[in-house]
Amino acid sequence: MKKVLMTLALVAVAATSAFAQISVGAGYLANTQKSSYTSGSTTTTNTTPSNGFYAGADYTIDLGQGLGVVAGLKGEFLTRTTTTTILGVSGTTKTTELYLAVPVLFNYSYALGNDLKLFAFAGPSFAFGLSSKGKFTNNINDDVTITDNYGDDSNYGRMNLFLGAGVGVDVMNTVRIKAGYDIGLLNRSSADNTKVNDAQWYVGVAYLF
Repeated sequence: MKKVLMTLALVAVAATSAFAQISVGAGYLANTQKSSYTSGSTTTTNTTPSNGFYAGADYTIDLGQGLGVVAGLKGEFLTRTTTTTILGVSGTTKTTELYLAVPVLFNYSYALGNDLKLFAFAGPSFAFGLSSKGKFTNNINDDVTITDNYGDDSNYGRMNLFLGAGVGVDVMNTVRIKAGYDIGLLNRSSADNTKVNDAQWYVGVAYLF
């Protein structure tokens, strides 16, 4: 009985490996953060864009009939520069952020031939902020102040949950090109009457193993 179970387990592992694919890639990432503050019947909204890149790997399990499940892990780097005023002093703030994201996506692919395959994907992605720091430079005397946006007194949350979709193409089962758009579902601010939401789009290339 043990030999039979062991044989079945080995067959299952071999079958899974036969219908699985690993990709490693990187690409351009653009994020738009919208902050809204409500006071009475008045809501003030500010939109702040950030730019950067992502790099990571994912693992695709082929379920048959063109369907698949993709699980991945990627690092994301974003930066933005804004003009701000701290304690009445005007200056420039450069913000850099680092995230770790775990997407779990469902995809459908359609082969146009032996060397070209189109696919579409959709699903959630969990993101955790590893670091968010602002470097404020005084425009008058060039003094520099570093702020940890995840500090003890901060209202800025590390966690985010995205829901997104995208399309892509596999070329010669070797190179993958894809683009997608994600909408942040969580309010990242714990401050009263304040909402902070993210949305991002990306385009990248990966190597298929």
